[in-house]
Amino acid sequence: MKKRVKNILMIEDDTRLREVLHQELEERDFAVQSFAELPDLERVHPPDGILLDLRVGNDNGLDFINLLNAKFPGVRIVMMSGFGSVASAVKSMQLGAENFLAKPVTPDMIVRAFAEEDAAAAATVPKDEAEISLARMEREYIDYVLNTSNGNITQAAKKLGLHRQSLQRKLRKNIPNK
Repeated sequence: MKKRVKNILMIEDDTRLREVLHQELEERDFAVQSFAELPDLERVHPPDGILLDLRVGNDNGLDFINLLNAKFPGVRIVMMSGFGSVASAVKSMQLGAENFLAKPVTPDMIVRAFAEEDAAAAATVPKDEAEISLARMEREYIDYVLNTSNGNITQAAKKLGLHRQSLQRKLRKNIPNK
């Protein structure tokens, strides 16, 4: 049986995504340590699971897998990427990751990726991605458009057919207080 994950080390360089996932996973009773880059592993509380982005700044997350496995033997690693390919998924599995998620990811997808393979754990997560709320889907789309606009709110608002102030209100309403 796989080791149950309750303490997650998340390495994700996208600030918005990292903050949202951190908050959402904590609301699901996970202890989360999140970083924008590979942290000093001597200062990290040993995790049960690691959520690792394929691209971390200018670094390749695949390069971190051996180091993380050596420092935290038995840790369960889940890779995620918006730029993933079959080759990178296969390579991450060969290096020791147990799962690969394509972005956009939801907290429920992450919970499922780390879930134990027993009926009790399977019953705690939804089976259908259609259960994602309309508000969450809207926010993910806004984040996607913002990313394609290089963070330019005026340009993103035009693409979304919104006034700039309306987009700013939506962003303020959904940003976690972290």
